[in-house]
Amino acid sequence: MESIEPEQPLVPILYHKISLERWLERKLPYETEYCTMDILEDMSLRVYQWLSTKDDLEVTIDYDSFQTDFINLLYDKYLK
Repeated sequence: MESIEPEQPLVPILYHKISLERWLERKLPYETEYCTMDILEDMSLRVYQWLSTKDDLEVTIDYDSFQTDFINLLYDKYLK
């Protein structure tokens, strides 16, 4: 009898990734008035402003799209 090998190795799932919405609404442990979204908005604004001041870089995206991409990048990269 032939054995069927799975395409991916069987690895137990130990936890589920928190949803993007829930992660953005999560309050900061050291500051009850702010949530993750507040910090990420400030970070994305500062990065966008910094990019705009660089002569050797050309910003080819509007701020709202940049902010969305920036937040999704951090979520996908650091929340595994």
